[in-house]
Amino acid sequence: MKNFLRVYIVILCMYSCNKKKYDLAITNVQIFDSKTTEVSVNKTVLINADTIAAIIDSKLDFNAKKTIEGNNRLLTPGFIDTHVHTVGNYGVDSTSPEDYKADNGLEMLRGLQAQHYLNYGVTTIIDMGQPEAWIDVTLDWQKNPTPNHPNIFICGGSMVSDEDRRQPIHHIEVMNPEDGRAKVREYASRGLKYMKLYSKLHKPDYEAMADEAKKQGIIINSHVDNNRVTISEGIDFGVSNFEHFFTLTPSILDYEEHWPKMNEMFGIKMNSSIDEFAAQMVYFFGYIKSNPEYEARLMTLFDKMAREGATLSSALNVVASSAGQSDFFTSFEYYPIRKTPMVNYNEDQQKQLDEAFDSFMNYMKIAHDKGVKLRIGTDCRFGGRAFLSELILFNKAGFSIAETLQIATLNGYEAMQLDDKRGTIEVGKMADFILFEKNPFDGIRNVLSDKVIIKDGLVYEAQKSIGHELRTVLLNEGIGSAKTWFENVKTDTTYPEIKVSELKNTVRELFAGGKTKEAMVAYTIFKTEFPNKPYIEDGGAIANRCYKMIREGHFEDLKTYYTFSNQNFSKTKKYLGLSVYMTILNADISAGQDYFDAHKNDSNYILDEGEINGLGYLYLQEGKLEEALAVFHMNVSAFPESWNAYDSLAEGYLEAGNKVKAKHNYKKALALNPESPSAIAALKEL
Repeated sequence: MKNFLRVYIVILCMYSCNKKKYDLAITNVQIFDSKTTEVSVNKTVLINADTIAAIIDSKLDFNAKKTIEGNNRLLTPGFIDTHVHTVGNYGVDSTSPEDYKADNGLEMLRGLQAQHYLNYGVTTIIDMGQPEAWIDVTLDWQKNPTPNHPNIFICGGSMVSDEDRRQPIHHIEVMNPEDGRAKVREYASRGLKYMKLYSKLHKPDYEAMADEAKKQGIIINSHVDNNRVTISEGIDFGVSNFEHFFTLTPSILDYEEHWPKMNEMFGIKMNSSIDEFAAQMVYFFGYIKSNPEYEARLMTLFDKMAREGATLSSALNVVASSAGQSDFFTSFEYYPIRKTPMVNYNEDQQKQLDEAFDSFMNYMKIAHDKGVKLRIGTDCRFGGRAFLSELILFNKAGFSIAETLQIATLNGYEAMQLDDKRGTIEVGKMADFILFEKNPFDGIRNVLSDKVIIKDGLVYEAQKSIGHELRTVLLNEGIGSAKTWFENVKTDTTYPEIKVSELKNTVRELFAGGKTKEAMVAYTIFKTEFPNKPYIEDGGAIANRCYKMIREGHFEDLKTYYTFSNQNFSKTKKYLGLSVYMTILNADISAGQDYFDAHKNDSNYILDEGEINGLGYLYLQEGKLEEALAVFHMNVSAFPESWNAYDSLAEGYLEAGNKVKAKHNYKKALALNPESPSAIAALKEL
């Protein structure tokens, strides 16, 4: 009787254990194993809180508070983007978080991460460089993840060596190797797990920082494309993670020698835009393909990277966009806002670029087949959508669906040493998943299909933002449609309440991106909805937009925008040169002179010698000699001690054929600056 009772109790206990109530069950799914790349079928995933508690056969019973019926759909780990710039991409004037503290602006920026990444299944992002002023804010995001935002891990600033030039705000200079070591120790003490060594680091600084990082437990991610440190040397210094596939080229070729040769081979010029730079990175792989010696060097590098366990991020959609090979355009720089690359190649050059891109992708496949761990790092404004495009591009280049999904998941998590909690669907791992409506194994474009996204064990509701979507409608459907759309959607209960910070950020983006007409509409909507909320516009930015319209000959747009700025940003200081130009445009030279005299000592105006001088040359280039001379005279009167003002006036007279006055003013310039090369050369000629 006692034995029977004991068996009964054991059976009862087993039954009770099996009836444990879980928080969430995802039933009857196919599970992608990112380690083996195999797919198991008829599985149920059971979740407690934010963790996978069990994976069982779908035939078995369970007890859960909430159930998602999988219907034989594919379940994968959440994607990871290993190279993003969250601050630079989403804050135009992002030097300081102070600019965004009003009106919940910081939360708005974090919300954009959800819209741009989590909405597409990217559950983890690695920030690869930001202004140091933002570290406390983004480190707080890192330490306090939420189910409504992607996990974020930061690198701090991008490390560069001391140079006699102005650095971008997210580049952090180290003065020498010991200073570099101190920076590594500082970041370690602040709780950062990663650092980025950028391409402008000199070798002694690079080696010292890589060595110190090993001591401090910091993971180094390295961008090397300036022939200062090669990937091979970085590996020797103990670095494993390298950024961007295109950085392979300077690790096997000296740019100083081979860039001119590459340009000559394809009949192209040195890049003048960021998109041309990306395209030339593609051309380089066509250049390598044309020479067996260069190709052999590349294969040797692949072998070393595979042998030493090096990883390489992609930036694939950016280079594909520059070559016209992606159906979704992105660029390393979002501004100016555009849908096509800023390149200008003839038909033959485009054909060569297409072939070079095929070589680029073929080499990526060879690297993968040799054992180089590839991971996705989009490095662009719309990273989530670009991420999905990269999956399509990988598959198009011959990567299997399983290989592509492994690159999107486990490879990135392993490289960032986050695979202890993420990257695979296993008991004890974080419950971050993508449940696809259509199976990518049935066709890679199914990655674009609807998805159920699970983040931290909770079903994620895709974020909406009226401000963000207004920008999209303005750009894609036009001003009229956008106005109608806004009036309809602001009463739509499926959208959250309109936020000040979101509308304000939309205005910022459009102005900064050169979409002035759209920005004025967005601003008008902003002031209509929030009449008491300030929006401050920089006078320099206003002037730059106006001068761009002048150079492009868009004079009606110029007049509209100039009037708009005066009416809406009346407290913003005006640049006097631009005001003089507008006065001459609307009246005559005499009126422009009177305006200058009346306002040159007015504190509401910025009197800048360089601006006035540039305006004079603008007129000179247009062949408007009378206007040019008048403006040069204004500059001389305002800056009588400037040799350059007299030098420009002299050049104006020389252009007008008045050699006597040209000689007279060159002499004045030379008296103020006896070493002026232009005055010396001109007087010698005269």
